[in-house]
Formats: sequence, C-alpha cells, structure tokens
Amino acid sequence: MNILKSSIIYSFFTSISRIFGFVRDIFIANFLGTGLISDIFFVAFRFPNTFRRIFSEGALNSAFVPIYTKLVKENLIQESQKFAGNILTIFFITALFLVLIVEIFMPYFIHLIAPGFSNDINKFDELVRISRIIFPFLIFISVSSIYSSILNSNNKFALSAALPIILNVTLIFSLVFAYKIGENYLTFLAWGVVIAGILQVIILYLSLLKEKIYIIFSLNFLRTQIKRFLNLFTASFFSSGLLQINILIGTIIASFESGAISYLYYADRIYQLPLALIGIAIGITLLPSISSKIKHETQESINQTIEETLIYSLLFAIPAAIGIFVLSDLIIEVLFERGAFNENSTANTSYALKYYCFGLVGFIVMKIYTPIFFAYENAKPTLYITAINLILNTLLSIILFINMGFVGIAIATSVSAWISVALLHLGLEKNNYFKITNKIVVPIIIIFLVSFLMYLYLNFLMKYVSVISSFFYYNEIIFLVFSVISSILLYLIIISFYKPFKYSELKKILKK
Repeated sequence: MNILKSSIIYSFFTSISRIFGFVRDIFIANFLGTGLISDIFFVAFRFPNTFRRIFSEGALNSAFVPIYTKLVKENLIQESQKFAGNILTIFFITALFLVLIVEIFMPYFIHLIAPGFSNDINKFDELVRISRIIFPFLIFISVSSIYSSILNSNNKFALSAALPIILNVTLIFSLVFAYKIGENYLTFLAWGVVIAGILQVIILYLSLLKEKIYIIFSLNFLRTQIKRFLNLFTASFFSSGLLQINILIGTIIASFESGAISYLYYADRIYQLPLALIGIAIGITLLPSISSKIKHETQESINQTIEETLIYSLLFAIPAAIGIFVLSDLIIEVLFERGAFNENSTANTSYALKYYCFGLVGFIVMKIYTPIFFAYENAKPTLYITAINLILNTLLSIILFINMGFVGIAIATSVSAWISVALLHLGLEKNNYFKITNKIVVPIIIIFLVSFLMYLYLNFLMKYVSVISSFFYYNEIIFLVFSVISSILLYLIIISFYKPFKYSELKKILKK
C-alpha cells in the first residue's frame, strides 16, 4: 500500500473522528463557555491528553514501528510478537507507577502545570479533584497506543485514526446526562474520559484478535530490540511531542490570565484538524514505508518518495492555512458562539487562531521530516533540535505573554515551529537522509500562486459577507459551508491544469 493511499485512508477516518470532536467541543462551549469551569476541565484533561497525543501520534509510534516493521519484514514473526509483549509490559508498569505517584502528589503537579490557579483556593481544589479522576486515563492510553502502533505496522490505519470517536461520543453523552439530571458537569466529564479509555483498549484488543495479530508476553526480554526502542523513544518523546510540549508550556503560562486557556484550546482544536488530516496522517504512514525501504531500495528512490510526499502535503497544507486564516472569525462564531460562549470569546479565540495559522504549514512539514530520522533509527538530531526549540518557545512565550497577553503564546508557537523545520532540514541534509532537488521548485510555486488566488476569492467573500449571506437567508452556517466548499473547488480546478496535480496523474500514483 503506497503512502498517499494509506494517508488518504488515515485522513478519512481522522476527519470523521474530528467531526465528532467538534461536536464535543460545541457541547462543552455551550455548557461551560470560556470561564472558570472550562479552564479547570481543559487543564485537568490537558496533562493526560498531552501524553495521548505524544504516544499515539509521535513517540511510541516513531520508536516502535521501525523495529517491529523490520522484524516482520525479516519474517521474524515470533520475535516481533515477543517485542510487542515486552514493550506493552514495560509501558503498563511504568504508566501504573506514574499514575500512583501523580495521584499522591497531585497538588504539587497542579502547582507545576497551572501555577496561576494557586491564587484561588476553591478553583485549585476543584482542579486537583478533577485531575485525580482523569489521570488514570494515562494507563489505558499507554496500552491502546501500543495496540494502535501494531496495527499501523501491519498497514491497518483505519481503527487507530477513528479511535478518538469513542472519547468524543463518551464525553458528549456525559455532558448530556449531567445536564438531564442536574449534576456537576466536571465530574461527569472526568469519568467520561476514563470510561472512554477502557472502551478504546477493549475495541483495539478485539481488532488485533480479528486480524490474527498476536502478542507474546515473556519474562525474557529481547535486550537488543528493547535497547534500540528505548534509545529511539527517549528522543522521540521530546521531538515527536514537540507541539504538545509547546502547548503544555502555553497552558502553564496562560493560567495567569483568566479565560486564556480556553481561548487557546478552542483555537488549537481548529488548526489541529488540517495538522491531523495532513501532517500526522502522512507522518504515520510514511514511517513504516521508509523503514521497509531502507534495506531494499536505493537512497535515490527513498529521496524521491520523501520529496513527493512533501509536495503533496504542501498541496493541501498551504491552502488550508490560508483558508483558516481568512475565515477564522466565521469558523469560531459558527462552531462555538452559543450559550456561555459569547462574542468576546469568539473574538479572542479567532485572534489566537490567526497567529496559529502562520505556523500550521511548519508543523505539517515537521511531521514529515521527523519520522525520517526514526526510520534510520537516528534520533539524536531531533533531540537536540527539540531542546533548542523548547528553550526558544518558552522564552518567546513568556516575553510575548507579558507584552501581548495570551496571543503572544500563539505567536511564539508558530515562530518556534519554523525554526524547527529549518534545523530538521539541515539535519536531514547533513546525514544524507534527504535532499531537496530542483523538481520541487515549480510545483511549490504553482501551489503558492493558486493558493493566493484562493486567498483573494475568500477575501472577496468576507468583504461582501452581509450581501452574499442574504442569499442564504442570513444563515451563517450555510455561508461558511459555501465559502469552504467553493474555495476548495476553485483551488482544485485551477491546480488540476498543472500536470503533477492532474487527476489522471493522481490515479496513477494511487494505483501503484
């Protein structure tokens, strides 16, 4: 199965799960708004959810897949099953130990990740209570992340992409049930997270049985493979989780401004959609492909695969960033402005989203560049780059937050993303893993030109929004859908005149 086809499958199921995610956020915005209660939930959920995103979309996948894939490729099936069992045992015990420690010392961890809450004792105590309910979610996420990585290694991407649907649906039901019986929203949301984690583990386990993919648990650890895994995982935990670590840093700083955590959370939810559909989808499917090619194909062939992947990622990433930037106010208003989420919430969230858009393409390119190092089992460059990025992002976030408020955190995140892209690219060239050729120049120029035409079109629509929306009986939802669909069609029609992006050419690629 080729990378483009695999990424389309992953993106399709990810898009479905993200739709449910937006429905979930609409419910949360309606019932919780952007005030005290929502800030408590987002902080409590942020900590285990950060681990979820790092594990399932980064560190674990990046470290596990290359080793597991190569064992399967060499027909060492029993050894691959033992390796999976070893990793599952290590992660389960580690997660259990970490949860016990954090549960005991939760107040100290809250002081660390949300120091701004310390000034209000009632707010702080409620955050500690909710965090203690949610944090065991980490155990179930550790297990489900390993199950997902095994499925990904066997080119079974659909379930791991669709898995968040379970979490989103569970949280929606939790909110509705709490509303019906008049109970505390936070308590029901917290228990909903834990129940979703249990359900995910069960469904993934049943899927492995259905595919006849087995795991062997043994006290005899495969030392060579485990050592290789730990070397990759240590670096990958930081490098692949860079975005999540940056967001966590942003949460710590934003806790000093009321409502800031919520503004950044909702903005993050919007730009995470194209990041997941394009960057994460391609990054996850690229890793097993490159890992299997290293021993059997030439460097020129691998370089061509990466370059084509980069071009087709930018084909969607650049217009996505432009579209969200222009339509940010309308997107936030249509999705979230109701109930406790007011006009001020919309304005501030949209403001943050615009600045996140400047780093969106950078984050997507990072998701393509980072797995290449792990396919070659060389994680050190990404570790150094991550250290530089974290220091830079933290300093910028603090400086800009002091001068500009919460929006400074979004700016710092975007700036640090592009610096990481530059450093990763230099690292790839230095190690002879990937070098850009002249073939990429013309396609990139075409993408930028057509994206600019789409930008002009969307600006025209927004300039005359009051006039155009009258044709839709002032229905902003229909107007947003019309703007998105018409701009996508305009972009695809114009871009299809250029040969590499003609539909006949794409069909050839998909059939490979």
